[in-house]
Amino acid sequence: MFTQTKKLLMIVILLMFYPLILSAEHVTVQLHLAITEAVAAAPPEVIDDHLVLTYKGGRQYRFVGAAFRHEDFKVIHPFYVNTNGVYILAYSLEEGMSNLEYRLVVDGLWMTDPQNNQRSTDPGGITLSSFMIPEKQGPPESPHNDNNAVTFQYIGIRGQRVYIYGDFNNWDPYMYRMAEEAGTGSYSCRLRLSPGTYRYKFIVDGTSMPDPLNDEKILDNFGETTSVFTVPSRY
Repeated sequence: MFTQTKKLLMIVILLMFYPLILSAEHVTVQLHLAITEAVAAAPPEVIDDHLVLTYKGGRQYRFVGAAFRHEDFKVIHPFYVNTNGVYILAYSLEEGMSNLEYRLVVDGLWMTDPQNNQRSTDPGGITLSSFMIPEKQGPPESPHNDNNAVTFQYIGIRGQRVYIYGDFNNWDPYMYRMAEEAGTGSYSCRLRLSPGTYRYKFIVDGTSMPDPLNDEKILDNFGETTSVFTVPSRY
């Protein structure tokens, strides 16, 4: 009885301190929000070099974990449960990983991931969940001249309020709100501008900043950094 109680206590401690352990692995704001604000289980996704797995059943569980085939299922990685009752694992990805095969462990029961429809079979005939790691995409070009228009882009987190303002709109901070692409944290705004050189900045959740994706910057009359770009005579 003492051994079983001690085991359960260790599981509880792991779940309590899992966010702190993860913090030591360079957690970004986007990854932190994905962990703490999830309200339902979702298919696996990659966020900032972490594979994010989620699980949520009809009750509380003593332990939820995942084991991976490339580790010979010898390590069971514990999920952290957030305040919404969603069990979440942010598994750090290593260079060269392409396809991960895994199984969930829920209160001692081994199973495939109910949120993942991709399956594979090991040599012993056991069904595994499978996830193909998408190739990394380089940062988008901002601003980008194309088809008689200029596209500005900002990469942030989901649900932000992002505006662009500059010489082209008399520095009106709320005329052009940048649209988010399907809850990805990627924002863009497409404007038709006459040829010329323009200064501009973003406002992200009330904070003014230059364009992080544009290396062309100057100091304005107030000594603040401002992004600058030139629209050529011909696009």
